[in-house]
Amino acid sequence: VLVIAALAVHALLGHWAPPAPPAARAMPVPAPGSLLLRIVALWVLPFTVLIAAHLLLRGHNQPGGGFIAGLVLAMGIVLARMAQAADRLAPARDIDLRGALAAGLLVAAATGMASWAFGAPFLTSTYDYPWLPGIGGVPLASASLFDLGVFAVVVGATLAMLRAFARVSTGPQR
Repeated sequence: VLVIAALAVHALLGHWAPPAPPAARAMPVPAPGSLLLRIVALWVLPFTVLIAAHLLLRGHNQPGGGFIAGLVLAMGIVLARMAQAADRLAPARDIDLRGALAAGLLVAAATGMASWAFGAPFLTSTYDYPWLPGIGGVPLASASLFDLGVFAVVVGATLAMLRAFARVSTGPQR
C-alpha cells in the first residue's frame, strides 16, 4: 500500500513546479535551521538508527518489525535534513528512492514466494537456530527477510513522499 501511495505521489508531484512569484514579491530564501535544532539532530540521528535496528531485529519475535523501524529511520533522516545537521546527507536529495522501493518489494515478495518451493502457503515462515562459535544458538526466522524488505519499502516510500511534498511547498530545486 505504501509503495502504491509513494508512486502515486511521485507521479502526481514528481515534475510539478509551482508558478514563479512576481519579481516584486520575491520570496526570501529560508535560513538554515537553528543552532539548537542542528545540535539536537546530530545527537538524535545515531539513536534513531540504533532504535530502528533494534525494532527491525526483534520484529519477527515481538512487536516491531520492518514497518515501524522504517518509519523511525525515515523520521531521523527527515529531522537531520530539516536541521541541515549533517553535510554528508546533502547528496541524499539526488538519490533515486524508487530503487529502494523496488528492492524492498522484491525481497518481501521473494520471501513470501519462497515458501511455495517447500509446498507451504504464501508467507509461511520457518526458523532455525544456527550455531555461531562463541555465541551459541541464534534464532533466525525467514520472517526477518520479509521485515527487511518492508523496512526498505517504508524508508524509501516515506522519504520519497516527504521529498515530493517538500518540493511542492518550497518550489523547484536550484
